[in-house]
Amino acid sequence: MKLIDTHCHLVSDKLKDDLSEILLKAQAVGLEKIINVACDPASVLLALEQLQFSPMLYAALGIQPHDAQLFSRDEGEKIKHFALTNRRVVAIGEIGLDAYYTLSPMKKQIECFDYFLEAALDINLPVIVHVRETHQEVYTRLLQYSKLGLKGVIHCFTGTQEEARQFLDCGFYISFSGIVTFKNAKELQDTAKFVPNEKILIETDSPFLSPMPLRGKLNEPSHIVHTNNFIANLRGQKPEEFANMTFNNALKLFQIHD
Repeated sequence: MKLIDTHCHLVSDKLKDDLSEILLKAQAVGLEKIINVACDPASVLLALEQLQFSPMLYAALGIQPHDAQLFSRDEGEKIKHFALTNRRVVAIGEIGLDAYYTLSPMKKQIECFDYFLEAALDINLPVIVHVRETHQEVYTRLLQYSKLGLKGVIHCFTGTQEEARQFLDCGFYISFSGIVTFKNAKELQDTAKFVPNEKILIETDSPFLSPMPLRGKLNEPSHIVHTNNFIANLRGQKPEEFANMTFNNALKLFQIHD
């Protein structure tokens, strides 16, 4: 069984000091590749440093909406340069819009998001997109950019089936985290059954959102196996079949050569 965690934050203070142990546990459950996602200028530098720990690690570089107040064109150009010059940087992200917390002003979020969508298109990398209570604003942009060739994934998807369909119509992938295993996530579980085989991905979003039966505990990449098995069962697929399928989907999206 081949597994990939397409979105985790090993740059987090909760995980960064235990990286060697975390990677050993990940390998023990069949994880072969991990995409380590940076969300601000400081974690971008750390994610690049962490690549030296293991060839199973890849990086995604971006500034998420919560930290958009840290964005400047100079910071954006630095991140774009790192992504362009390091083969193990496989995506621009995490980027997006968030109207739930608005830890950064929406005007700044939009400036940051628009810059990185343009940058990703320019350097031919997919985007990892954060969407929370901003579906229409994000969808409108992704529809426009997808027509120009932009590819990507909606990470930690929690929207409706109709919202998923619209993103799928943009050619985007839909990624599910441990949230899909929660007892009150019936609508999301139905959406996980709806997404086509060729467009579904899984992630941990570590250190957040541990799947059942580990909900409430610190999350890490090895826990991906619980989400994998849960969704496989939902979809009537064997866990190994579903794991291999999402693994191959990720290789295709992120242009990783196995």
